Amino acid sequence: MTRAALSQIPVVMFGAGSQPAEEDWNYLPLPREVDTFHAPLPEQVGKAGIPEVLPLLRAMIEALQADPAPHPARVFDVAGLSAPAQALLAQSMGEGEVSAQISLPDGGAAQIQESVYTGIWRVLEFDAAGALRADRIEIGDIAPIVVQQAMAAGATHIALPSAQGQNLMNAPAIANEIASAHAAAMENDGASNHAINFSLLPVTPEDLAWLEKIVGGGPVGIFSRGYGKCVVTSTGLRHVWRVRYFDGMNKIMLDMLEITRVPEVVLASREDLVNARAHLQELLEWLESGNV
Repeated sequence: MTRAALSQIPVVMFGAGSQPAEEDWNYLPLPREVDTFHAPLPEQVGKAGIPEVLPLLRAMIEALQADPAPHPARVFDVAGLSAPAQALLAQSMGEGEVSAQISLPDGGAAQIQESVYTGIWRVLEFDAAGALRADRIEIGDIAPIVVQQAMAAGATHIALPSAQGQNLMNAPAIANEIASAHAAAMENDGASNHAINFSLLPVTPEDLAWLEKIVGGGPVGIFSRGYGKCVVTSTGLRHVWRVRYFDGMNKIMLDMLEITRVPEVVLASREDLVNARAHLQELLEWLESGNV
């Protein structure tokens, strides 16, 4: 199923709205319908960057033609492109539905933006002083650095604390379910998908606070605006993600843990990548036509 198809599944509000309010996010209003694809063909671009961009586009198309769902992801270093080529590339790629931010272990950070060609990602890495140290394009279901950093920071074993003396209702049973699903995910390298939906469970604020201490926080935050707003964050446990959907008033509609490699809502499918190849071919032919 493509992400576009997933985005057409409405999210239904559950629960009594007892979750604490989240910090304010800047985001687009809830769309009335899913937009169709429009290639971001630059209306006014300098021709100086075209000779550098054309070989890059051809290489990207070739990678997708060889394997519509490349694994591992194909990586293209674009840090050495000239300023005109960088401008043309940025205009041509546009901005897609998914973006991410990662705190790196050395104090640096990574910013990832999906292009309008689903499954093609622009990755910028900065050092602790904020200086750019890497600029690349990656093709795959998700930018590999997302999975790498989430896994590196995630514990491979969960130690459940005693619930004795705690004012808890269902948290101990949920914690046992998390531990069991996490152990299974460690055995199959996150290939399975187990969801624990807090919005459907009778949990108290004390339950959630206790469970949040168990799973901890991770370095990866992913934001999807394909349909409304979805925020996916890594936790302190490998293959365990917090997934929250928000309504137009920035209130939580759906709150869950997904125990899997990466939640499907932010992944590009094989069909998405096939479509990306076709649209890249259109862009290449337009630039080659000389009608720029």
